[in-house]
Amino acid sequence: MPRRNIRTSQLVVPFGIGQIINFPNDESLMLGGMHLWDQQFKYAGDDRDNYDLTKFIIKESRLQKLLNVNHFRKPFPFLEKNKINKNISMPAVRFPGWHYCLKCGKMRNIGLIQPDFSCSSECDGKLIPVRFIAVCQLGHIQDVPFKEWVHKGKNFDENCILKYNAKSGAGDLASIKISCSCGAWRSLAGIMNEHALAKIGLAIGEELDMTKRNPNGQYCRGERPWLGSEGIITPVKCNQELRVLIRGASNVHYSHIVSAIFLPRGINLNPVTSRIIDEYGIDNLVEDLNQDNGDGQFLRAILRRRPEVINGLIELEKLYIEIISYIEDSNENNVKVDTEIDVLQLKKEEYDVLKNGINVENYDLKAVLKEINSYKGADFIGKYFDCISLIEKLKETRVFTGFSRINSIDGRTIENRKSDLTLGEVIWLPAMQVFGEGIFLKFKDEVIDEWLKKIGSSFDSLINRYREARDGVNRDRDINPAFLMMHTFAHLIIKRLCFSCGYGSSALRERIYFSSEKETRMNGILIYTSSGDSEGSMGGLVRQGKEQFLSKNIKDALLDAEWCSADPVCSDIGRSAGQGPDSVNGAACHNCVIVPETSCEEYNCLLDRATVITLNDSNIQGFFDISNF
Repeated sequence: MPRRNIRTSQLVVPFGIGQIINFPNDESLMLGGMHLWDQQFKYAGDDRDNYDLTKFIIKESRLQKLLNVNHFRKPFPFLEKNKINKNISMPAVRFPGWHYCLKCGKMRNIGLIQPDFSCSSECDGKLIPVRFIAVCQLGHIQDVPFKEWVHKGKNFDENCILKYNAKSGAGDLASIKISCSCGAWRSLAGIMNEHALAKIGLAIGEELDMTKRNPNGQYCRGERPWLGSEGIITPVKCNQELRVLIRGASNVHYSHIVSAIFLPRGINLNPVTSRIIDEYGIDNLVEDLNQDNGDGQFLRAILRRRPEVINGLIELEKLYIEIISYIEDSNENNVKVDTEIDVLQLKKEEYDVLKNGINVENYDLKAVLKEINSYKGADFIGKYFDCISLIEKLKETRVFTGFSRINSIDGRTIENRKSDLTLGEVIWLPAMQVFGEGIFLKFKDEVIDEWLKKIGSSFDSLINRYREARDGVNRDRDINPAFLMMHTFAHLIIKRLCFSCGYGSSALRERIYFSSEKETRMNGILIYTSSGDSEGSMGGLVRQGKEQFLSKNIKDALLDAEWCSADPVCSDIGRSAGQGPDSVNGAACHNCVIVPETSCEEYNCLLDRATVITLNDSNIQGFFDISNF
């Protein structure tokens, strides 16, 4: 069987479960569900002692509580020479099923695991996948119903043979013709239009009645091919309308990622103890302690097997005493180890650590708090920012919680999306850990409050369009113009730092810390780079945040926002109807603000240059004053 090479980190994002991956030689595969990952070990072979699942397990207690799972797993790297976990590959299915012959054009549905790519006719040509697939808003995906399309939903022989002809014409959909052995044929013109499949069988000019189902129309069958044959044989009830998309289009699959920056447990603890508490999990330690008869022998036996103890990095008794002390301190401070947390609380914990700094070499997080007065251009920086932290070292855990199709917002909750990732109970989720560096900037709360009073309701229409697009889920999310401003500024500074550091456009990421509530007030951004390499990056990003460089980078980013190469169109559309998906962007397009979607927490939504600076011919005051530049 030929090998299909892909980086393991890409199997979380952008090629997570349910995504179509196009390989060389016209091969199209879809990453399989989590129960298929489990089967890679279940059927690993007779030599089971050489397979160790723990090598792929990731622990991050805060995310485990948030997502209600007991661990995470990394995608399996393919190891040919290792003794442990040798030759384990990632599960995948073939999709789409419809293929056609390059020589004669005959179409054939080869199914999910069919290995034969030869045409069944005498020409012996090669079969390649069609370019089109059908998806629904709830994430289901299936083959395009070509037979129904050609025959306009009327009775036809299921055994009829289709032919795919795309050899003539200008390359548009009208030039692609599907013909049937019965003599019927039809081009693909209009097949990608909204309601196209639901309208099958209607007369020309006849409108679709949205209040009832068209008997000849084609609707979603609730198929989930990434779950294997069971996802086809036992579909879920759906009946949503289908949309035909190109299989490589960006809106076929939006990965939903929840991430957390590593925070050490107990700043005053020995770094080795802190690492063990984080990796093993405080809940597990408490559970083991509760199994003791008061003498601590059970917990000691668990800790004795830790490699840190075996290798002499810490004495067993010292480790035991520090863990017991940490648990007791947590209880005295009414910190319940099983407390449910949400994303806001998770970010607030990070925000508090980053703004106060943590300068310890042995942790996976090192945030050096800088004095603003020491910066070149301190008068400008100090006007808008409270503090600056240079993150010389960080570790981030990114967890794949599901996906959506057509739109990044589909109205489903995390629990709804999680249930589509496997046939069984969701007790773990795919994840990856990355290492890097970054720059944290905290905006002045009082300056933001003053600006919000000045602009009034200037950006209410954009925010309302966003709320309407959320389809009831988190519709009342805490969003105001300050969030738009910080988010847009983050994109602008990412673009400027890529230019200054030489990083690729997708190498930098944003993390927005925002809350307008008094108890959880946050106004900060983290711009960071991270990679799968345990050594992280080389310090180039942190260097741009130092005293002699940061002010120039910020000023250059703001000047970049002043004029877009698509202006005046970009700024005019932003002020009127908005642009982007669901019109939830203002003056923000690919020429000025948009960054790769892997760099953005919001799928490039909620952006407007008018929040950052005052645009030409605009009476809306931006947050930053660049009149004296």
